[in-house]
Amino acid sequence: MRLIFLTSAVISDILLLIFIIFLQKKKSPLRASIQKIFITAFIGIMANIIIAAAITPMLTNVAFTLYFSSIDLITYQLLMFAFTYTGQLKSLKEFVEFWRVAIIVDVLNLTASIFSGHMYTMYSITLDDGSIAYLTTPASLFNVHLLLCYLPIILTLVLLAISLSKAHNFYRLKYFPILVSLSFIIILNVAYMMFKLPFDWSVLFYAFAGFLLFFYSLFYIPRRLMNNTLSLAVDSMKEGLLLYDAEENCIYINKTAHDDFDIQEETLSLDQYPISLWLEDKDKDNLESFQQIYPMTIKGKDLMIKVDYRICEDNKHNHLGAFFLFEDVTADQILMKNLEEAKAEANQANVAKSLFLANMSHEIRTPINSILGMNEMILRESSDEHILEYADDIQKSGDTLLSLINNILDFSKIESGKMEIRPTGYAPFQLLRECYHLIEPRAVQKDLPIEIKCDPDIPREILGDRERIKQILINLLTNSVKYTRYGQVTLSAKWTPFDEKEGMVSFTVTDTGQGISEDDITKLFNVFQRVDEERNRTVEGTGLGLAICRELVRMMNGNISVSSKQGEGSEFTVSIPQRVLDPMASGKFELQKESAPKRSAYKESFHAPDAKILVVDDIEMNLKLMAALLKKTGLQISVANSGERAIEICKNEEFDLILMDHMMPPPDGHETMKLIKAEGGHNAEIPYVVLTANAVEGAKVTYLSMGFDGYLSKPVLSRDLEEMLMKFLPKDKIHT
Repeated sequence: MRLIFLTSAVISDILLLIFIIFLQKKKSPLRASIQKIFITAFIGIMANIIIAAAITPMLTNVAFTLYFSSIDLITYQLLMFAFTYTGQLKSLKEFVEFWRVAIIVDVLNLTASIFSGHMYTMYSITLDDGSIAYLTTPASLFNVHLLLCYLPIILTLVLLAISLSKAHNFYRLKYFPILVSLSFIIILNVAYMMFKLPFDWSVLFYAFAGFLLFFYSLFYIPRRLMNNTLSLAVDSMKEGLLLYDAEENCIYINKTAHDDFDIQEETLSLDQYPISLWLEDKDKDNLESFQQIYPMTIKGKDLMIKVDYRICEDNKHNHLGAFFLFEDVTADQILMKNLEEAKAEANQANVAKSLFLANMSHEIRTPINSILGMNEMILRESSDEHILEYADDIQKSGDTLLSLINNILDFSKIESGKMEIRPTGYAPFQLLRECYHLIEPRAVQKDLPIEIKCDPDIPREILGDRERIKQILINLLTNSVKYTRYGQVTLSAKWTPFDEKEGMVSFTVTDTGQGISEDDITKLFNVFQRVDEERNRTVEGTGLGLAICRELVRMMNGNISVSSKQGEGSEFTVSIPQRVLDPMASGKFELQKESAPKRSAYKESFHAPDAKILVVDDIEMNLKLMAALLKKTGLQISVANSGERAIEICKNEEFDLILMDHMMPPPDGHETMKLIKAEGGHNAEIPYVVLTANAVEGAKVTYLSMGFDGYLSKPVLSRDLEEMLMKFLPKDKIHT
C-alpha cells in the first residue's frame, strides 16, 4: 500500500509540475486560479510523500504541518476558483479577505503546533509489512482547522448549487464538474478522518480535481458553449448559410436559408437550383471566391439576392470545403438606385446652376463693363462739374451693383467648395489703412468719423489670405456705416501670440448704430435673410455679406462673433490664426491720410505706338470701350465683331497680341483661337488674352488650361488691362 501510494504521489507531482509550467504560458483569471490549486496540491502531495517515507518523527511532524497547511490553502484556492467561475468574486470581496486572514492565522497555529502539540499530536503504528507509519491525534483546536477547511468547500457547493438553479439549461453543464470534484474531496476527507487511514488519498484527488477543473472549465465547457452559441447565432442570422465539405456534400444549412429562402435539403446539390444558378459560367475546380447579385423569385416574390462564396482551408492550405452566404438586398438595391438617381439629378442641377451663374455673370457683367467703362471715359475727358457729379453717382451705383453680383458669385463658390484660401505675407497696418481709405468716402457722406485702434505688438508681417480678410473687414465696416446715423465707427486690431511662430489676430468693428435684437442675432448669418426687413427696406444689400464672412472665417479656421443691443450699437469680432513672418512689433499705428486718386486724373502707364493688337468681341459697345480705354497708349487697335471676322483679319494682318471675348456666337473665343493658330504664321505664336464676363471660381484656371495666355474679367479696370498688355507685348515696343 505504501509503495502504491508513493508511486501514485510521485506521478501526480510530475504531472502537476508539467501543468503548472503549461498554465504559466497564457494568463487569465481562471488559469491563474487553477495554477494556484496545482501548486498547493503539489505541496500537499510532497508532504504526504514525506509522511509515507517515515524517515524521522521530527521531519514527519513538519510534513504533517505542511500537509494540513496545504489543505487550508487548497480549499481557499478552490473557493477563489468558484467565485471567479460564477462571477461572484467582487460581490463577496470582504468575505474572501476575511477568509484569507483566517487561513494565515491557521497556518501560523499549525506551525506552532510542531513544538507545542496544541492542535494535534503524532503517534506511530506498525503496518502489516512491518514498516512504521505515523498518524495524528487531533486536539480540541484542530476542529478550528477543520472548520476553516470544510466551510469554504461547503460554501462553494452552496454557491454553485444556487448558480445551477438560476442558470438556463444551456449553461448548467458548466457547473457539474466542480460539484462532482468538491463532493469527492469531502467524501475522501471524511473517510480519512473516520477510518483513520495511514495515508490521505484525498490529496491525490486534489490533483485529479484540478485536472478535471482545468479540462472542463478551460476546454470542454467553453467549446461546448461556443458550438451551441455559434449554432444559435448562425440560425438567427439574417443571411442564409450553406456549408459544404471537400466532397461537395452539404453538411450544414441554417434556419434562415431553410425558412426565408426556401432552400430544402433535397436541393442542396451543387448541380441543382439555386446553387447551379450561382455557379453558372464559373470554373468550380479553380473557384476560390466570388460575390454577385442575382435576380431570383422566392415564394412568389421577385428579389435581388447577394451571394458570397468562399472556400475553406486550414493553415496548411488544405481544402476543407466551401460555404455560401446569401442575403436579400432588394431594399438596398432600390435605395441605391434611388440614391444614384438623386445624385444624378443633383449633379444635373449643380451643372445647371453653374451654367446659370456663368451666364448670369456674363450677361450682367457685360453691360456693367460698358456702363462703368464709358463712365470712366466721361470722368477722364469731361470738365463740366455737373457732368462729373452725375458720372460720380453712376460710378458709385455701378460699384454697388457689381458688389451685389460678386456676393452672389462668392457664395456660390463657397457652397460648391471651389472657394480657395491663398495665404500670402502682408502688413496688418497697411491692410487697415487700405480698409479705412476704401470706406472713408461713404462715412464722410454721413458725417461719421472712423477711428482705428491697433495693438502695437502686432507683428510687422504675418501670413494669411490678405484679400479675404480685407473682404471681411470691408463688409463689416460697410454694414456699420450703413446702419449708423450718429456717433462713430471703430476698427480695432489685437494680437494674441501662441508662440514665436503663430498667434491669433483679432479685428473688432464697433458702431453706435441701431443695433440688433436678440431674436434677430440668431438669424444674422442666414443666407438671403436680412434682419428688421421693414425698417431696413431702403438699405441696399442681398443678405449674403455676413453669411460669406462667416464661411470665409471658418475656412481660415477662425471665429466670428457678435454682440449687440438694440438702439445702442453692435460689435463684430473676427479672430483668425496667422503665422508670423516678421516678429518685430509694428509699433504705433499712423493713419497717413491720403486721398484716393480720382479717375479724372487718369495717366496712362505706357506708350506703344508701334504695337498692334486685335480686340475680338461680338458687342459693338465693348469694342468701342476697349478702343477708348487704350486710346492714350497710342496702340494700333483693330477690332472684330465675331470669330469669323477675326479669322479673316488674321489671314491678312499680323498682330502682337489678341484680346478675345469667349462667349460669342459660333465660333466662340476658344474655337476662334484654335482656328487662327491652325492657320500657322505669325499670329499662331502671339499671346492670346481672354477678356470675359465669366468670373466664377476656377474660370481663370479653366481658360489658361484651354490655351489662353492671360485672363481678364469684366468689368475690366484700366490699370489691370494696361498691366496685362505690358506683360505680353514685345518689350522693345513699350515706352514708359
